[in-house]
Amino acid sequence: MRLVRSRRHAFTLVELLVVIAIIGVLVGLLLPAVQAAREAARRMQCQNNLKQLALACLNYESALKRFPMAFVPAVTPYPPNANNANVEAWGWGALLLPYLEQGNLHSRLQVNRYSLRATIAGENPSLTPAQAQALLQTPISTFQCPSDTGAGGDLIHQQRHFGGGVGTQAAGLGNWRPARANYISNRGTRDQPQSTLDTHGMMMENTAIRIAEVTDGTSNTFQIGERDSQYGRGGTWIGVRNPRGAFARGIYYVTANVRPPLNSSDPPYGWNSSANRAVQAGFSSLHTGGANFAYVDGSIHFISENIEWRQDRAGGCRVWDIAPCEPTYGVYQRLGRRNDGFVFATPE
Repeated sequence: MRLVRSRRHAFTLVELLVVIAIIGVLVGLLLPAVQAAREAARRMQCQNNLKQLALACLNYESALKRFPMAFVPAVTPYPPNANNANVEAWGWGALLLPYLEQGNLHSRLQVNRYSLRATIAGENPSLTPAQAQALLQTPISTFQCPSDTGAGGDLIHQQRHFGGGVGTQAAGLGNWRPARANYISNRGTRDQPQSTLDTHGMMMENTAIRIAEVTDGTSNTFQIGERDSQYGRGGTWIGVRNPRGAFARGIYYVTANVRPPLNSSDPPYGWNSSANRAVQAGFSSLHTGGANFAYVDGSIHFISENIEWRQDRAGGCRVWDIAPCEPTYGVYQRLGRRNDGFVFATPE
């Protein structure tokens, strides 16, 4: 009796290559969708962070009848002169700590008793200098956008270090870097530190704003926005290195203005270029097409980088100039001003 063996079938090389090609195509089609879903989740978390900050601002205002200042100057009333030169000052983020479930950190740093300069220099007797400096490098997730992993990790970008600050020098820290933050207060349309003049935003250095002073409406005015750390060099929650300073290494560790267009730091400019000094004083994010903003009323909106921004480039005006180049602001600038009498609804 003759046995008949069944013939064993196997994939040919061509069939295997076709299967691999099909899998590759499917992965290629699926990957962008997965990445988009992940970014959507990160953007939602970013909006949640801003919501917490906006509610903290409202709770602060409810308790103290004024919103926090952008930073607390070493000399008050605040003159942007030599008395404040390079004297580190607490920022609005440090003032909000008790309203962000960070009351223990606020208490340990004794924000209401010792200046930031004194804290960095180790003059708080309840903390060793090393303890104080470690606390000031504490990463707080509420201040960090999940889409921005940070060019310096959990610390501020190396080009925004605190080297040269009076307290930093006293402690012998060199180019010391505090914790990073991606959320920056809105100071309006003035770019230089002001002694008394209104910056038209929500957090100034010379006075704290009352809710009644938001005459354009709390639902029509930016409170806090984003700044990325890759191009815009981000910021920090602890405060400013030089309250007297302007441009990217001065007051803009904690605050921003709406003079540059949104996301104008991308593509990046050289750190020392004149254009860069302005755009890194504005708002930006690593989200595609725009950035998230918290409004005074606590609402959160994603603002397109294509939002109307007006400028007359004639007459040799620089990239970030507005007045006197253009007497009429665009919607973006109007949303950054609380009291100009021109109310614009948020574009959706």
